[in-house]
This record gives sequence, structure tokens and C-alpha cells, in this order.
Amino acid sequence: MASSRGSNAMSSSADVSSAVGGAELTFAARGGRTVLVDSHVRAPVALVRPFPLADGGQLVQLITIGPGLCGGDRLRIQIAVETGARVVLTTPAATRVLSMDDGQHAEQRVELAVAAGATLEYYPAITIPFPDSSFRQTISVSARNGARVGVLETWALGRAARDEYLGFRSLSSRATLEVGGKLLYADATELNPGRDRLAGAGMLARRRYLASGFWFGVTLPEEAPGAVDNSDILVAMAQSTPAVAYLRALASTAPTLETTLSGAAARIAAAWEQTPVSLTRFRC
Repeated sequence: MASSRGSNAMSSSADVSSAVGGAELTFAARGGRTVLVDSHVRAPVALVRPFPLADGGQLVQLITIGPGLCGGDRLRIQIAVETGARVVLTTPAATRVLSMDDGQHAEQRVELAVAAGATLEYYPAITIPFPDSSFRQTISVSARNGARVGVLETWALGRAARDEYLGFRSLSSRATLEVGGKLLYADATELNPGRDRLAGAGMLARRRYLASGFWFGVTLPEEAPGAVDNSDILVAMAQSTPAVAYLRALASTAPTLETTLSGAAARIAAAWEQTPVSLTRFRC
């Protein structure tokens, strides 16, 4: 059952353009296939019809209705995947964080719970912060031993066609992975162009795209390359612990980054003995 509220569901402290919304989705295995057994969705978040995968899993798209995230917006995404289910969660288009007044920010909380014997891959499309925007995000993963989890997020550091490189006020994204209540992995991206000199060597090296991700329940082949560094992309992908792999990438162009991330996802799928999912057919 799904419920929704219109855009008049606002925080009392936010301006008229802000909204409080989100999604609570629970997936389970039924008859050898993954099904969405519980769904509560609140605007401006909307759920696109799930697509069945060949192995019995489901691909699900979440979309934010409207031109983008405004100052004062608060989104909360809660996903639970039960034993035997496989879910690929993505977004069909870029998330735009719109310009906002001083002192305002948009916020998103993503909470993923994955049972033993379940698989969840969270691969949203790129996020684009506009000039004078401020965005805060947390991704919290709670998994059981025997689960498989993947998280991969990408950022454009401004719209290249408008020469808006590092024009946003701040971007904060923090991700944690807990397994059986124990913290196994933590990652933080904190960018404040007005305070720090980010463009130069040792930081972003003038590259315009950033990606970070991690996977639990995977062991990469020893022969896999650990790092690539050329004029178009700087990427490192390696094993952090026996069960955790990570990725960090800086790219000069969006196509180069997309190709690299597709290759990384394919490597994970191969390690899991699963068919990789091409996300391009689900993107605008």
C-alpha cells in the first residue's frame, strides 16, 4: 500500500518552497522472485513501477518531483530487503540541488537495512549542486553477516556548460556501514569552495566529477587493477577488509566517469556471480 502527501507537507521552519518527503520500501522473496511488499511514499518523492530482473530480482526507480531540491527540503529514504531478495535501487535522472538563500540547505537521509542472504545495490544517478546551494546527505547501511550491499554515488561539481565549477556553497555526504551492530566502513565527502582551495593539485586537480562507493560481501579478484591515473580520470578500487571493497574516482568528463563506474559495477556483479544491470536504459 502506498500513501502520498502533496507539496503542502512542509516544515514549519522552512519557506513556502520547501518540502518534507520520502519513501519507506520493504522487499521480500516470494516464489523465487523479489516483490515489493510494503510501500509508503510521500511527495516530492515518487516511485516508478518496479522492473523484474532476469535472476528474479527487482530494479526500482525513485524520482523527486519538480525542478530539484530547494532550501529547506528534507527527504528520508528507508529501504529494507529481506532474506532471499535482490534489489537494485536507482534514480532515472540527475538530482539537482537548486540555488538557495544564505543559511538554507537541502538534506537527504538514506537508511538501508539488508538481511542475511539479501542483496541491495544503491546506485543513484549523478547529483548536481547549483551555484549558492548547500546540500547535506547521510547514507546509513545496517547489514547482517551474509548480506550483500553496494553503494555508489556520483557528483558533478557544477554544470560544465554554464562554467559553474565549484560555484556551490557546500556539499556534505557521509556514509557508514554497520554489520551486526559493528562499524566496518565510514566515508565522508566535505566540500566547501568558499572556505577551502579545492581546485588545485592534491585536491580535485581541476576535475569536474567525483564518485565514491563501497560494497560489502565481496572479494575482488587478486588480478584486478587497483588504481588508474591518466588525464581523464583518477580512480582507485580495492579491498578494504576481507568483506569490503571501496571505490574513489575523480574524472574530467561525465562519459569517462560513467564508463568507469559501469565497469566497477560489472566487476562486483562478476564477483557475486550475477548478471550486471545496465542502468543506462533506466536513465533519461
